[in-house]
Amino acid sequence: MKKTILAIAIPALFASAANAATIYDKDGTTFDVNGRIEANYFGEHDDVDAELKGESRLGWAGKIALNNTWSGIATAEWQVSSENSGDYKTDDFQARHLYAGFDGSQYGKIIFGQTDTAYFNNLIEKTDIFNEWGSEANAYGGRQEGQIIYMGKWGGFFANASYQTNDDNAELSFGSDGNGDTVKLGSKLDKGYATSLGYDFDFGLGLAAGYAKSDFVKSTTGVKSDKEDWAIAASYAINGFYFAGLYNESQVTRGNDEADYKGYELVASYNVDAWTFLTGYNFAKIDDATIGTNILSGDVADYTYLGVQYAFTSKLKAYTEYKIVGLDKVDDEWTVALQYNF
Repeated sequence: MKKTILAIAIPALFASAANAATIYDKDGTTFDVNGRIEANYFGEHDDVDAELKGESRLGWAGKIALNNTWSGIATAEWQVSSENSGDYKTDDFQARHLYAGFDGSQYGKIIFGQTDTAYFNNLIEKTDIFNEWGSEANAYGGRQEGQIIYMGKWGGFFANASYQTNDDNAELSFGSDGNGDTVKLGSKLDKGYATSLGYDFDFGLGLAAGYAKSDFVKSTTGVKSDKEDWAIAASYAINGFYFAGLYNESQVTRGNDEADYKGYELVASYNVDAWTFLTGYNFAKIDDATIGTNILSGDVADYTYLGVQYAFTSKLKAYTEYKIVGLDKVDDEWTVALQYNF
């Protein structure tokens, strides 16, 4: 399974890490540099004003041996877009991963800082195989800062756990307003917990499950909100084929108000020589609910994905992806891109 996943470069972070250049390696100390540069031509169905955008990533990773078992580790990665691309300022880097910690070999890793939560690792990421889209039918909130994370793996069994401290910049967002825009519920993170566990069999089958809970508080009123997530996932890899499925449910509670979210994701890919073909489907909905003044209901995701990528070398690839949108008032999207990793 790992071989297939690396072949199709998921997630994008690990594509960069796989191409890392070792700058220093001596006496148990290593220092690697990695990154990527990408030119992306975006458009919508029947859109004559498609736009060419650029972005780049730059990161490094260090490791120093403390004894025969434990090592100190640190990782950093930033993203910056070209002048008129995305939401980034031209003179600012946006941090993706920033953490330091310890690698205890068979005892696992413990890290401190910003990265994906335990709910994402080995679970949500199973269906996150596309370059541009995908993984849109779950309520996972993305990378978080202020975390303490443990990751352990023993043979085929793995277990992850994370705790997140207070973060005034992490806002509770949930569902969609029907136009493809996320609904922000105006509360800041008080604390969060997450866990995932599973087993990867030698014959290519992988199973995983996870749970996450986040506590939020509205700074202006002190009203508290809770968000709970759980998911199960399975994957199977054989002879260049990769299949994965994910089912998840989430719930937001604020006083007597409650909103329930349900979604599933199905993906498949086939890798042959330098070519990789990808397809997938994401669907999610929220039952009719009201949180404060926000009315949440209807389909959140209804997307079909098609993609093809070609690897000129292990460092340079071209890809195109098409996103068929089944939601009202939202157009289909497409992209053609060239990506260089180092």
